[in-house]
Amino acid sequence: MNPSTALRTGARLLWERSASVLPVYLLASGLYGAARAPLVVAGVAAVWLLAAGGRLDPFIDRLRAAEGGSAGSAATGTGNGTLPPELADAVAGVLTPGVVLVVAGGVLASAALAVIASAVGNAAAVGGLFGLLRGDDGVRAAVAGVRRHWRPFVGVRLLVVAAVAAALTPLVGLVAAVIGVTAGAGGLAGTRALGVVAAVLGGLVTLLAVPVVLVLVAFADQAVVVDDVGAVAGVTRSARLPLRRPIAVLGYVAVATGAVLVSVVVGGLAATAGAPRTAALVSAVLVPPVVDGFKTALYAETPLPPAPDGGPQPVGRRIRAAFGGGLRSVAGFVGNHPLANLAAFGCFAAGGAAGWLATATIGADLPVGGDVGGVFGAVPVGTFVNLATNNWLVAVDLAYSGVAAGVPAVVTLVFNGLLVGAVGGVFDPVAFLALVAPHGVIEIPALVVGGAAGLSLGGVGVGAIRGRYDDRDVAGAIKRTYRVLLGLVVLFVVAAFIEAFLTPAVAGAVLGG
Repeated sequence: MNPSTALRTGARLLWERSASVLPVYLLASGLYGAARAPLVVAGVAAVWLLAAGGRLDPFIDRLRAAEGGSAGSAATGTGNGTLPPELADAVAGVLTPGVVLVVAGGVLASAALAVIASAVGNAAAVGGLFGLLRGDDGVRAAVAGVRRHWRPFVGVRLLVVAAVAAALTPLVGLVAAVIGVTAGAGGLAGTRALGVVAAVLGGLVTLLAVPVVLVLVAFADQAVVVDDVGAVAGVTRSARLPLRRPIAVLGYVAVATGAVLVSVVVGGLAATAGAPRTAALVSAVLVPPVVDGFKTALYAETPLPPAPDGGPQPVGRRIRAAFGGGLRSVAGFVGNHPLANLAAFGCFAAGGAAGWLATATIGADLPVGGDVGGVFGAVPVGTFVNLATNNWLVAVDLAYSGVAAGVPAVVTLVFNGLLVGAVGGVFDPVAFLALVAPHGVIEIPALVVGGAAGLSLGGVGVGAIRGRYDDRDVAGAIKRTYRVLLGLVVLFVVAAFIEAFLTPAVAGAVLGG
């Protein structure tokens, strides 16, 4: 198969089999929410330790003093670019051994889970795509791919890290040598010039070596799945591919470069339009399926078979079926899973109560100043798109990260409730309600439903580990979660429209801003 045919196959996989491809990639994206959970827990635990030890209030007071000192230095022009003593004291006061240990543990746990999440997500993605190329059900093939290949995928990632570290060795070695020579020579001008030349050479070697390594291991995941081999064999077969099929590898380099450029351009345009979260949606859910489908079809030399139902329906019909059916799925999920929804609401409410109790005792009912009615500008289209996209991605994380026994969904629900409650505790109650209630009556229940979907999926995941559910059951749960998320798109679009276009006007009328 030539690269152009493989690229068309990748695009067709996303366009013609979106109902089988998108759930898998949303699952892969949501798994990183599970990796972030230990870091969130560690952050909250660190704040609790500081508060329990009586160090949080002095830290805040020192920060305020540092801000005042910085403002005074800026006004008089006496700042010298060094850290103010008050701020240094504030930082030193919170870096207790317990806090450092908790945060370090959270970072390490998140890093380890990120590796596992990457392995599981990619095993699902490549397994699902290869299943579609063979004419199988894509989501069920993804679940089978995780069960069979997640361990080799972890091995591939560890081997890639080792290979990249080896490629960085010339630069690290030269820099270390230069530092040693310079220190021994007393910093002579000639030695410093030699050090600069050596560092530049080391940088050039590394600049060439790292991309070469990444190209050599680019098809390791595909080799593991398509050839059903282990991590070492997958990396080895990928490294041999440039010798066996140089045109295919050159095609991959061109497509990968184009994908990076597309992501950069979309990110720039989205940021300019005030909707940067749109770039995250494109780079996480839309570009990877095409690139991975291209790589899988190219390596396996397998075209996409015709769709069993005769091809995709017209766009309008597909949109109506997706989002209309999604709304019905949301209603059905709420009615059929009352305990999951009540539990999700309880987690959010508990976090909100804790956040409010933590900040309401401060006794500072902060007013809302400025032109509240014009907070988003005259035509806040970018804000509207950004809010809808961000909230939906949060719901995706809530739903699909929940596959890890529901724990990440609980953490995220409690944390979001904590943030809302903490803000409500420091603002004037009327102002808070005016700014949150108009869109919050839709947005918050939608987030709760997303969290409930995560709790439900977590129950299926636990059942699968215990042998109560098979691949078909897990695949069905993943598809049901996807349909619920499609329905939540509509709710978040309505909530974002209200927040961007109506909430500022309502708040302005209530508060007189």
